[in-house]
Amino acid sequence: MDEQNQKGVHFLDRAVVRVPIELAMRWCALWWTIFGWRWAYFWARWAARIGWLLMPKVRGYSLRNVDLCLHDLSRAERTRIAKLGLRHSVYQFVDYLLIPRYFKPGSESPYFHTDVDAREFLDWYNQPRAVFNLTAHIGNFEIVTFNIGRTESHAPLTLIAKPVRPPLLDRWLVRARAALGNECVKADEGGRAYMRAIKDKRQVGTLVDQNGGDFAPVETFFGVPCTWQADFTRLVLRAGGDVCFHFCVRDGDRFAFRYLPPEMHTYAPGTDPMQIVRDYRDALERVVRQYPEQYFWVHRRFKGRKKKWPDRYANLGKRLTPEQRQELVSVPVREKDRAL
Repeated sequence: MDEQNQKGVHFLDRAVVRVPIELAMRWCALWWTIFGWRWAYFWARWAARIGWLLMPKVRGYSLRNVDLCLHDLSRAERTRIAKLGLRHSVYQFVDYLLIPRYFKPGSESPYFHTDVDAREFLDWYNQPRAVFNLTAHIGNFEIVTFNIGRTESHAPLTLIAKPVRPPLLDRWLVRARAALGNECVKADEGGRAYMRAIKDKRQVGTLVDQNGGDFAPVETFFGVPCTWQADFTRLVLRAGGDVCFHFCVRDGDRFAFRYLPPEMHTYAPGTDPMQIVRDYRDALERVVRQYPEQYFWVHRRFKGRKKKWPDRYANLGKRLTPEQRQELVSVPVREKDRAL
């Protein structure tokens, strides 16, 4: 963790700061959810509208990402997608507060729908070795795990995640994940937690996206060269090569979710680790094309920069022309940059 983030963590750990923040959070959570999901989503929509107007950086990141990735759409359509993307990001936070009320592990929920044959998937999932389950920042990436947790005989999915600040927010996240039937493991040591899970033949879940850092391997996302979080691929192959891509989208503008057909893969021991990234990338692009407004465009997905790469987030106040976009994606990529 860099020095600036360390200072932020220590600041939030101080009681004089943490206590009033958590009291305000509790009051807001009660106000937003006391009358159920319709009331909560009403205020979430207003929060997104205000955020779009008052947070120019968030607005700029969203528009820049959509301009880079979905350049074949009209400018008006790209703007619409970016605005709705922010709304769905706010919905995601509200969902953490609502999940314990509407979901219970080991049972069905009227707010979760799927056409997937649960028996076929669970037979694959419950095999006696570690299985990696991957998802992304689209729809609701927490509720996606309920496809596993809704059966009484499920083997709990192990979610390995770093704790967040303030502690109250972390407790809300853990409570929501437990309500979906998952076991949460706090991990600050990175890959070692995954290695223990593999050794114990536990089913693990992780979220993979772009921005793996300046030194991560390069692949494209919608034709934009970028660095990817790819270290997990080595663990997949070491665990036996079983990996599944899961996605869950919001069904309309309401607290209802649809689990999409998963993609199950088994990779041979000698597989190029980056092939897993490419397969995952292809699956994610197909889902984003179908539900572009539910992708989290607010993140700085292309901030990782190799040598001689431009800053994709410079001049956020201006929309990209086709020529400017071409300059940002036409970057030098060495062969060694593509390898893990």
